[in-house]
Amino acid sequence: MFNLKKIILVILILTILMTACQTKKELKTLSDMQITACNAAHDAKTCDTRLAELGIFLKEDCCQILGKCC
Repeated sequence: MFNLKKIILVILILTILMTACQTKKELKTLSDMQITACNAAHDAKTCDTRLAELGIFLKEDCCQILGKCC
C-alpha cells in the first residue's frame, strides 16, 4: 500500500507546481481619448513625436492594443 505521507507530499508538490506555472494575463484597455489620440498620431505619422509629447500613454500600448504606431 501507498504510504500516506508520500501521497500527501506528491499532492503538495503538484499543487505548488501547478500554481507556479499559471500566468496571470492583465488585459490592458485604452480610453476613448487614448484611442482617438492613437488613431490621430498614426494617421498623421507623429507617433514618435506628438504621442510621446502628450504623455497620455505609451506608443507601445497603441501598437499592442490597436496595431497602430508600430
